[in-house]
Amino acid sequence: MTNNKINLIFMAAMLILAACDSEGKDSRFTDSQMSHITAPEIGTLAKDKQTLWNFDTMKDWVVANQGNDPDNHASIENNAQCKDGKALKIYTNANTQQRKKVHTVQQYGSGLYTWRTYIADLGEVERTSIGSWLWHDDKHELDFEVGSGTAAERNALGLASDEVVAYITSQDNPWMQQKVGIKKNAWHEFQMDVKLVDKKYFVTWLIDGNPYAIQQLSYGEEVPFYIFCSTENLKFIGDTWPYQTNYGLWDYVSYTPYSYSAAPVTPDKQVDPVDPAPEPDEGEIKKWTFDAMPEGWNVWTNVGADGVGYYGVSNGRLVLSNDSYCTTSKIEYSSPVGFGKYVWRLRFPHLAGAEKFMAGGTLYTANEANGLHTLTIVGWYGPDAERTRLGAQPGDLLLRIYSEIPALDRCVKVLKPNTDYKLSIELKKVNGKYVIVYAIDDEVIQTLPTNYGADLVKFLLIASAESNRGWMPGNPLTAKYAAKFDEIEYTAY
Repeated sequence: MTNNKINLIFMAAMLILAACDSEGKDSRFTDSQMSHITAPEIGTLAKDKQTLWNFDTMKDWVVANQGNDPDNHASIENNAQCKDGKALKIYTNANTQQRKKVHTVQQYGSGLYTWRTYIADLGEVERTSIGSWLWHDDKHELDFEVGSGTAAERNALGLASDEVVAYITSQDNPWMQQKVGIKKNAWHEFQMDVKLVDKKYFVTWLIDGNPYAIQQLSYGEEVPFYIFCSTENLKFIGDTWPYQTNYGLWDYVSYTPYSYSAAPVTPDKQVDPVDPAPEPDEGEIKKWTFDAMPEGWNVWTNVGADGVGYYGVSNGRLVLSNDSYCTTSKIEYSSPVGFGKYVWRLRFPHLAGAEKFMAGGTLYTANEANGLHTLTIVGWYGPDAERTRLGAQPGDLLLRIYSEIPALDRCVKVLKPNTDYKLSIELKKVNGKYVIVYAIDDEVIQTLPTNYGADLVKFLLIASAESNRGWMPGNPLTAKYAAKFDEIEYTAY
């Protein structure tokens, strides 16, 4: 947090400068006329004219999602940590580029803007921003955007695992940005103190009462602002698209004018941020469906030439079967893989009883000389104690997640037979190391940091059905069972 302390000292000095009657110069500005700061116009906050939105309703606010996105992800929630027991919640879904927002009906000029905002448990280097900001158009925008930050930014700021980046920005006229580390899983008070200097805005950005940035702008109250609250999946704010549903909470938003502030205005026509072109992601995306056996994959069974009876394609699905004779049927991608996301869409068979059957996705160590680092996400019968704990019924399977290093072996969920599931393992890159993220149907169930990366370990991408291993719970198979894969997907990071 050393950088934050330096910023505080610098900002304090700048605020003293701004309060002087004589002109001073901020070296961050250009040599234009606006490079010179004079004292902001004298005035007092008109607290009797304050507008407070405590979000017991959405009155005076409208949904303003980016682009053609009609789904409303904003709602009023009960929250005991809020002053009136209510909060505005805005969320985005995993693996999307959703940009969910609300803004005021009216626009405002100079004054003190305050947002009390909860920064949730954002995933490290994931691309989600919780925003409290002012907008007139894309050339006249002032922001607090809070997100994990990229690995490089986090390293430069010296952030701990429980910290995220607050991006303080003037988008143009002129452009300015500061980055500050703050705590996640915490409430923060974000404020913009917007005064006037020669009828132009002079802005101080404060977090929890501490000033972190100031900027003289080249425009004033002829450009009034909508007040925004948002949760957005934004490319710049991390290294990978989010693996989980993320949200922000707002206890309240307030606007307090100065004695000289212009009155709020209600535009004849509401204007929202424009829809940008979709942002392409880095890396290669491969997807395999199964009208035929896929190219670039190797097939293996434990029964040699007889294996043709235990794998194949039927009705657009890859079918991998086991019985008491064939105990392994799998396909393996021909190239080792590293950082990325791996998805298996499949359905499991109905088991006649407590039988040693397992199917799903595996990332198997490609270079065993560096040690075994196998990862799996599979359905199996599972131990009796775990079936009881999770409430499994006859015929059900259990979802098992496994890692060799670091050690992990968990049964986490009941799987119903003949039901489609999406299983995934994501290998995120954080400071050059893998962070393993297990998920089912886009719901994250385990995040596991490691101390190794792609320089030490790469993996073989596998879809398989396996049975009758000595370590598997249950009894030897009494019938032939088939796992049916609808799709396999690989996104390289």
